[in-house]
Amino acid sequence: GRSDYTRFVILGRSRVGSNLLRGLLNAHPQVAAFGEIFRDDKCLDWDPLGYFQTEGMRSLVQQDPVRFLDMKVLGRYPSPVRAVGFKLFYYHARAGAQAAVWPYLRARRDLKVIHLKRRNLLQTHLSRKRAALTDRWVNTSGQPDNSVVVRLDYEECFNDFVQTRAWEEQADRYFADHATVQVEYERLSSDYRTEARVIQEF
Repeated sequence: GRSDYTRFVILGRSRVGSNLLRGLLNAHPQVAAFGEIFRDDKCLDWDPLGYFQTEGMRSLVQQDPVRFLDMKVLGRYPSPVRAVGFKLFYYHARAGAQAAVWPYLRARRDLKVIHLKRRNLLQTHLSRKRAALTDRWVNTSGQPDNSVVVRLDYEECFNDFVQTRAWEEQADRYFADHATVQVEYERLSSDYRTEARVIQEF
């Protein structure tokens, strides 16, 4: 195996196109982009890459998440692999032993940050509400899902908008010393070939 590959994190929040981005990255045979591995410390969300979820691995991520990252996520890989990363939302790994993940990643200056944002915060909020109502979090058909009528509360929208922008600014400051590429969902979804090329070169 090799350890001289590019390590990256897809940074963002829910409903900003992270599954679209992961799908594009994983379509490349030399890239492994894992899912929200710190969303729930009881069930590792590797997503479709098919990694094992053994009791020992769950115990490791619960008790020593930094060692878990070093050994299981950012360890050695077969020589064809050129880039490995995972999704990390602003509110993941914030409590207990997992809180050590953030300073660990900040200290790794070899880590590249793909900061994924969505310009239209109303669509982000609406998508989140609709997914919560339908329990459909991934759309693989590409067809719009407008079958559910959602009523949005002004105060809830406003607070979500403010929180999202605050998260974005905090994350940019936190990883200010890292190589970072800013990716916008609207550009990615309308011209994914150009955006994917930029991300691959990064």
